[in-house]
Amino acid sequence: MAGMMDSHAHICGKDLSSRWRETAAGAKNAGIEKIMIVCRDAREARRAIDIAGEDSMFDVAFGYSPNDTLKVGRTEWEQLEQLLANPLVKAIGDIGMDYFYYETVVPQVLQKELFVRQMELANRVGKPALIHMRMAGEDTRRYIKGHLKVPGIMHNYSGGWELMKDFLDIGMYLSFSGRILLEASDESTRKAVREVPLDRLFLESDAPLTTPVEGGQSLRLYEHLDQVLDYVCGLRGMEREALVRAIHDNYMRLFPRNL
Repeated sequence: MAGMMDSHAHICGKDLSSRWRETAAGAKNAGIEKIMIVCRDAREARRAIDIAGEDSMFDVAFGYSPNDTLKVGRTEWEQLEQLLANPLVKAIGDIGMDYFYYETVVPQVLQKELFVRQMELANRVGKPALIHMRMAGEDTRRYIKGHLKVPGIMHNYSGGWELMKDFLDIGMYLSFSGRILLEASDESTRKAVREVPLDRLFLESDAPLTTPVEGGQSLRLYEHLDQVLDYVCGLRGMEREALVRAIHDNYMRLFPRNL
């Protein structure tokens, strides 16, 4: 039987990096076959590459999030280009747009510049993009349509049914996290989960950001992903094994072993 694929987890952040072996062991015991480690800086990416070299259950993605835009200078960009050349780095991300009301707000025009620049880099290296979108659905859709030439994943998808078709038409996959459990009363979210084509669907833990946390560390990544899996199966009227197989096939198609 195919194993479950977790398309987005921050294993190399400060909360989980020192305990990655424990996380891996628990995930394997729970039937998770692959975890995409998503990194926000070069230090995390180098650590993730080391982990992926030691344990093949891990793949690596690296990119600068919109909230880190002001930290990206020439050195950071050169590090990104260098690390994306590593075959263990399967994707660039997560990149995108975020219009949430943070204490420090990154100007939208600067977010757009970095987003477009990173999409163009994804096009050059031929690797998929993991897209972060928060309260920025229309701009994200427009910029992807205008600039991204490779496929990608709408990480932690929050655009509801209304934007879903646009992203599918562009060639994107949709990945759902535990956020859909919190939005269980929202019909647009439920409709998106029910109607996204099976060959465009991913699930993710987004650990430790949307997983249960104890003492600052996410200890139940695999249990949380299992809850999301059950919820999606219930909405779609599917057996678990069929959904796991479909997500497995999607992952292997988007991130082939020879990439």
